Amino acid sequence: MFQIERHEEILKYINETQKANTNELAAKFKVSKVTIRRDIDILASHGLVIKTHGGAVAFNNSLQYEIPYTLKAEHNLSAKKAIGVTASRLIKDGDIIILDSGSTTLEIARNIIQKNITVVTDDIKIAMELSCKDNITVIVCGGTLSDPVFTLTGNTAVEFFSKLHVNKTFLGCDAVDLDFGISNRTYGEVDIKSAMMDAADEIIMVTDESKLDKKVFCYLCDISKLDKLVIDKIDERNSRGFAERGVEIILAKS
Repeated sequence: MFQIERHEEILKYINETQKANTNELAAKFKVSKVTIRRDIDILASHGLVIKTHGGAVAFNNSLQYEIPYTLKAEHNLSAKKAIGVTASRLIKDGDIIILDSGSTTLEIARNIIQKNITVVTDDIKIAMELSCKDNITVIVCGGTLSDPVFTLTGNTAVEFFSKLHVNKTFLGCDAVDLDFGISNRTYGEVDIKSAMMDAADEIIMVTDESKLDKKVFCYLCDISKLDKLVIDKIDERNSRGFAERGVEIILAKS
């Protein structure tokens, strides 16, 4: 079996099983663990799988697996940085905003330069990032900390956001499909994200193009719930679909 053929078969197997370890793959494809690790590195570098300690999980088809923050942060980093810069420009002096948890919204936090901003978040890393900025007041919800992603979850967080009114919510996501809508890998975050959206005058979703045409475990809302989408690239079909649902598309520029 040629290397490219093995890569195709490994990718197919990981997508079917959702995750696989190095020993399992080495035995199945009758190659060394060193070779399998190299194969996983190549597939991961192209965004086809998520490399984990001792193996890999399917990136596009991992419906429920909670991808660790460090792996999320590394994926499509240049696109996320551009999205963060562009989305931050939508903030006005004096705004009260919600930043949803995630590596893309973290990039927004890093680029806020406006005056007298209040940021409410469920993301510990975002709170830490903003803690030393004199122009920003940071409010963090209560809840239970989810270790892999530094996010606060639970009924306490839902209740907290349900009592707020803000100018803008910047929403992250795990997957977007024109027909199915916006979905999330973890059930526990859906109610929090819903409360974040209900609290806002304007809902702005931020995501890179790899999330398009994907569906994962938990339905969050229809695309028409959004006001704006900030994204690095988008094909004509999706662009037309978002526009038909009343969503303004803003292409990210660094």
